[in-house]
Amino acid sequence: MLGSLTALFFLFNTGQLSSEKTKLVNTADAVAYSAAVMQARALNFDAYNNRALVANEVLVAQMVSLSSWGQYASTHAGNLLAVFPECASSDGSGAAAGAMINYDFRYAFMCYLTVQYASTAIAEIAAEIPLLTQKVVDAVELNKSAIKAAQAYLHDQGRFERMRATVMQEVADSNYANDGRISVEPAQGMAGGGASPMTDDWKGSTLRYTGDQRTRIGEVAKLAAYSDGFVKDRRWTATALMPSPFGFKCLLEMRTNSVKRRGGTELVGLDEWQAEDTESYWRWQDVRHGFLSFFTSCDQRERPIGWGEQRADPNSVDRDDGGALLGDSRTTNPGAHGNASSGQWTNYSGLPSYYDLSPDWLAKPDPRMKFAVRVVRAAADARTSDGSSQIRPSERINKFNGNLASGVMSAIATGEVYFARPWFNSGDETYTSGDTTYLVTKNQYAVSHGSIDTREIGSLFNPYWQVRLVANNDAKDVHPQQQKQGTVLP
Repeated sequence: MLGSLTALFFLFNTGQLSSEKTKLVNTADAVAYSAAVMQARALNFDAYNNRALVANEVLVAQMVSLSSWGQYASTHAGNLLAVFPECASSDGSGAAAGAMINYDFRYAFMCYLTVQYASTAIAEIAAEIPLLTQKVVDAVELNKSAIKAAQAYLHDQGRFERMRATVMQEVADSNYANDGRISVEPAQGMAGGGASPMTDDWKGSTLRYTGDQRTRIGEVAKLAAYSDGFVKDRRWTATALMPSPFGFKCLLEMRTNSVKRRGGTELVGLDEWQAEDTESYWRWQDVRHGFLSFFTSCDQRERPIGWGEQRADPNSVDRDDGGALLGDSRTTNPGAHGNASSGQWTNYSGLPSYYDLSPDWLAKPDPRMKFAVRVVRAAADARTSDGSSQIRPSERINKFNGNLASGVMSAIATGEVYFARPWFNSGDETYTSGDTTYLVTKNQYAVSHGSIDTREIGSLFNPYWQVRLVANNDAKDVHPQQQKQGTVLP
């Protein structure tokens, strides 16, 4: 009987130790995964905020464009009749006739309607546009301030690390509810030193970009704004159907008059959006050179019709715009460009500061952040005979105690945060961007007309950070997106 009881007691302790170990490992996995999820959500939170900041910059670009266009529409309506008096004909026949030698029929129709019916209404509405758009920029600035405050709150003075530590302990406590104590601590490296994934990669992985460091968000904002064709380029040309009758030489050379409308919006530096819209009538006419000279040339002359310009710039001094083309407005219609007086909104604060991966992490082709945790269970809390169990050993059989090293049980688990677009794993498909068609295959995409195989690198402008558990060693797990024709890329 004594032998049987001894064996039973041994099996009890062994089973309890095995159960404790399994539960501890599962708890470590849950804690590490939860910590990694928090880290991924923090990165995706920054990405959503950055996209919101970019969206607000796009709205500023649109408002600047609309204000410039409103000023242009007002001057256009006021000057059109002086340039093309034929538009005032009661039945539109004069505008139709003028279209033959000055502009095309589409412009003739617009010319007639504007002068006859809409000139006053256009001028009144256009006068209100700059004021309304400026109020929108006021709202944009409030949005930007709130977004930047939310990012600063997350990253300020180790707040995220403290929140993460609290969540990890809560996850561990939930797994051991009414079952003793459990402690959680970061696993700072492995015994023996050397490089190890068992570190906290959150520290130093992100950086707040300010001042001249905002180039990256400027490039993104400009590309996003230019996805709106009205912002990027506002141009058209109305060409007369017949040669210019203003001179024999121009008639022989078949020169045709035209109305050229140009406009566009550009980001100047990192703190100014500038927009300009112009329209001019370009007439070909014979020009005699010198008194009583028989030498005649056919030259083109500009007569401005409409113009408008708007800047969003906190700087009271007009900065060098670096030769911004503004939809070729200044080069195509220099006279109208000279008439445009720039309105300025100083309520705009410029491109915002933002958080992105630090330069070291942006330089990595496959940024992956590891975070390892260690969960510890004291021997006194274990459900064994030498712990919290009510089955206690006698002096004769205490050799069957657990005898845990340093009096604790511990388990280590590592979570990894990585960047991958979800649709990379959904099969093959294609999409078009500009003039390029992309073939999207599983885990990578390739330019269809070349041999380029590539994929998107992680950043804080797209919220595609995901989580998984990885091994607790120095081995580099092969990322699915790094597999190509059976070869593991470094």
